[in-house]
Amino acid sequence: MIHRAQLKQEAKEVMRGATVSPYGFTLVYLLIGMVLSCLSLYASLPDTITSVQKMQELYPYLPISALLPYLNSLPVLPSGTAIFAGVLLWLVAVVLEAGVVLYHLGVRKGKEMPFSSLFEGFGMAGRVILLTVLESIFIMLWSMLFVIPGIVAAYRYRFALYNLCENPDLRAMDAIRMSKAQTKGFKGALFVLDLSFIGWDLLSGLTSGILNIWLHPYKVQTDMGYFRAIKRIQGIGLLSDPAPDNGGEAPSAHA
Repeated sequence: MIHRAQLKQEAKEVMRGATVSPYGFTLVYLLIGMVLSCLSLYASLPDTITSVQKMQELYPYLPISALLPYLNSLPVLPSGTAIFAGVLLWLVAVVLEAGVVLYHLGVRKGKEMPFSSLFEGFGMAGRVILLTVLESIFIMLWSMLFVIPGIVAAYRYRFALYNLCENPDLRAMDAIRMSKAQTKGFKGALFVLDLSFIGWDLLSGLTSGILNIWLHPYKVQTDMGYFRAIKRIQGIGLLSDPAPDNGGEAPSAHA
């Protein structure tokens, strides 16, 4: 088994050793994400207005009715333009996620990763987008069988983006196959890892997401700790990962 507490402590130490603060980096990422979300809501303005109206009906005590006059005063984009804008904004968000992975992988390897690392994913945008589209299709197809197979599929492909970011020459399908092999026998452990953050997620909700400035990098680095530990156990994807992160000793685990 993998020692979750050990990897969480290791994640904190990795973040403390970062030259560029992971919290400042995350703040920039979240702010950009907020802007993209606002633009996406505007691109689908009629749907946004409908959602606000339904929220007003369901939760009349919330002060959201003041938004409706403002939203109704905004010009509506033509349907074709709205669809194009929505897809473009989604693609930008997908590529920025790859930038986050590249930053945290670099920090874990002791590299100096500037804020501009957030945009490094655009150098491999084609593969990142193709990977995300394939993952979404596979997860959707599995979800058609039932909810649980869809959840299992999401865990199966969890490390695909990590593999691609570590090995930019990989094909999208190869990164997916590699993740499938890496997570074999470890989906339950990854599920328990996610459950261990539920308390923090609830606290983050109570702070309107502000706590995510600290929580997001902590979760990503812990996940990467699992990724690297599982690679060593499974012996898959080690070509670009010659040295362990914790002083040359892999976390204790049993096959």
